[in-house]
Amino acid sequence: MLSRICISFVIFSIIIACDKADPIALDASKSLPGLAVDLSFSQIIFSTPQSHQGTSDYWHCSLSTNCQNIYSLNLNQADTVTVTVNSVTGDSVVRLALFSGSTLNGTNLINGATTDRECGGQNVSDTIAISIPSAGPYSLAVGRDWGNSADASGTYVLTLSSALVSMSEFAKISSNTPTQSSGYSCP
Repeated sequence: MLSRICISFVIFSIIIACDKADPIALDASKSLPGLAVDLSFSQIIFSTPQSHQGTSDYWHCSLSTNCQNIYSLNLNQADTVTVTVNSVTGDSVVRLALFSGSTLNGTNLINGATTDRECGGQNVSDTIAISIPSAGPYSLAVGRDWGNSADASGTYVLTLSSALVSMSEFAKISSNTPTQSSGYSCP
């Protein structure tokens, strides 16, 4: 008898808690967050919007080549995204570029030029806030300047944060590819 009373109390508590919960509303015009599998790179890509993304990574550049690692991300609205590259090793000099879509040689949204942003010395972190004009896919290049770095390799920690919860589908799509920019500048 006591166990039936306990079970009844638990069920009653759940019903009361559910009545106090906020209802779930679905907007059919928006895509539902979930999980997508990108088989071309054998990666799982989480498509639930986030306000923070990050990864630890490395460069290993070919001789006399400015190389870069490329990341894709999708923004579901205009936003401000802060890109931080820290814990830089290997006497590496960081270069950054953000492009709309999948192109890697157009206008860099970080500095408004066709050059990479390079504003620090060896093993110096870099942080920049970027105003994202619209929703859509973007490509981020985290590069290493061969001429200003020592040796051919180094490591870093990449962190992206958005003012709004708008980032999804963050994934590395290319490693140690030659930089396609026309040079570097520090605005």
